[in-house]
Amino acid sequence: MEEKKWYQKTKLLQTEDYWSIWLGLIVIGVAMAAFWSDSSLVKDVAVTPSTWSGWSGIADDLDKHGTAYLTIFLGFLFVFSISMKIMGHSLKEYVPGFMIIFLGSLAVFYLASWKVMKESQLGAPLLALAIGLVVGNIVRMPDWLKTSMRVEYYIKTGIVLLGATLPLTLIFQAGGIAFLQATIVSVCTWFTIYLAATRLFNLDKRFGAVLGAGGAVCGVSAAIAVGGAVRAEKDHIAIGIGVVSVWAIIMIFILAFVTKAIIPLDGVVTPASPWYSISPGEAGAWIGTSEYADAAGFAVVAELATQYGDPPIHAFTLMKVIGRDIWIGLWAFFLSIVSVTLWEKGEKRSRVGIGVVWERFPKFVLGFFAACIITSAIAATGPSEHVGIANLKDTFKSKAEKIEYDADFSGYRVPSPLADRFRYDPEAGVITFRGRMSLEELEQLSAAATTKDQKAALKQLHDKSDWQESELTPKAISPIKKLRSWAFVLCFLSIGLTTRFKDLATFGIKPFWAFTIGVVVNVPLGYFLSTMVFQNYWRFLGKF
Repeated sequence: MEEKKWYQKTKLLQTEDYWSIWLGLIVIGVAMAAFWSDSSLVKDVAVTPSTWSGWSGIADDLDKHGTAYLTIFLGFLFVFSISMKIMGHSLKEYVPGFMIIFLGSLAVFYLASWKVMKESQLGAPLLALAIGLVVGNIVRMPDWLKTSMRVEYYIKTGIVLLGATLPLTLIFQAGGIAFLQATIVSVCTWFTIYLAATRLFNLDKRFGAVLGAGGAVCGVSAAIAVGGAVRAEKDHIAIGIGVVSVWAIIMIFILAFVTKAIIPLDGVVTPASPWYSISPGEAGAWIGTSEYADAAGFAVVAELATQYGDPPIHAFTLMKVIGRDIWIGLWAFFLSIVSVTLWEKGEKRSRVGIGVVWERFPKFVLGFFAACIITSAIAATGPSEHVGIANLKDTFKSKAEKIEYDADFSGYRVPSPLADRFRYDPEAGVITFRGRMSLEELEQLSAAATTKDQKAALKQLHDKSDWQESELTPKAISPIKKLRSWAFVLCFLSIGLTTRFKDLATFGIKPFWAFTIGVVVNVPLGYFLSTMVFQNYWRFLGKF
């Protein structure tokens, strides 16, 4: 027997969970190195298509960004190919397959950038899934192409990159709430599905446990983990995966449609808003509570983020990744004990150790936390005497407003407490502020303003005074977000292409109805907790 090579002997290089960590941290490391060396390489390369309305727009974008797209392709191909080779997969199948998936993803990005799609609020994630489902159900994908459709690998890499964009303060602020809400939902959903499966439809208890875990925790991964922990039949695990997949896809379109309908256009809920209105943060938390797969949930919140920014993604991540996914190891451990002591009558029983928690724990979550800590630590090292600079003529943009201004500060009287920090330079056409401007200081400066243009310029200066927002985010964090978007679209397109409704319809009707009863409980419970019980946490996430 041929002796294993050194890299085949360690799990650190043999699972997609660990490789998603390594690849995600490599991307973050390169982005931060470019930032500190004052290089624009990563920023110039990490791009997506610009808005276009005619064929000439596509040609112009390709002329401008063609080299960047090629660099992204070669970079992803290089790192993914190395990891696939080490994990024992065929590069003869992966390389041509990845080329097809990447070109398909680029085509989806272009379609999403079409002015018509922009006005229809249809983003790349949802389009990738929809197009993939149509194509995949018309033409069966060949086995060699499936090698490149690494759904779990792409989404896990994207989640690690997501950690770099989520401030650590948000985890401290709402992580406990997310875990509490996830605990309530996980327990209620699991027991609902389990009791429906075993009491109403007389299914095997271990089968019921698999179905319950798929709905209560993190979909396919939970069904597989718990199925192995309770020694369920292979067919039961396969059926559980099928049922979860069906409902995950259904909920993508339901949640995307409903949340878009009830979130105000500007994303701000006021007393004058309709009674059913919810904020982007609440929507993200609800999706994180009531979607049954990480990839499916990210398809919805990534869609919302194209209009409302990061709040839905941050809330979803706190709920799904930090809240629900962490439960996978605990559920596997608890249910393995129950299975050994109660369900496996007459069968050979094995000892259950605490190690099962670590074995089933989703390791990529550690990469997510590592990325979050790294970028938060870098953000905390920003210079305290950073000088923010705002042009006198510019456009102020926020999530709620867009203001073009042309300000004149020649007669402006600076409040005396801020006279040593605020400067007006008419020759350079700018105003500056030393140190980070607080909201109270912005109010003081705005109170002395005499025109709307001055107030808009001061708002711009407030944003520019924040070193993280004016320097770190545009030069390092935003490029990481763009690469994260590529990973997500690769994932969603792969989901669509590999999902065939005919294959999913082969399982019996009883498991489907048992899971459906859990959905009926889970969705309104998730809405109630996100928009009523913990409303203040999700609505104002990151604002204080």
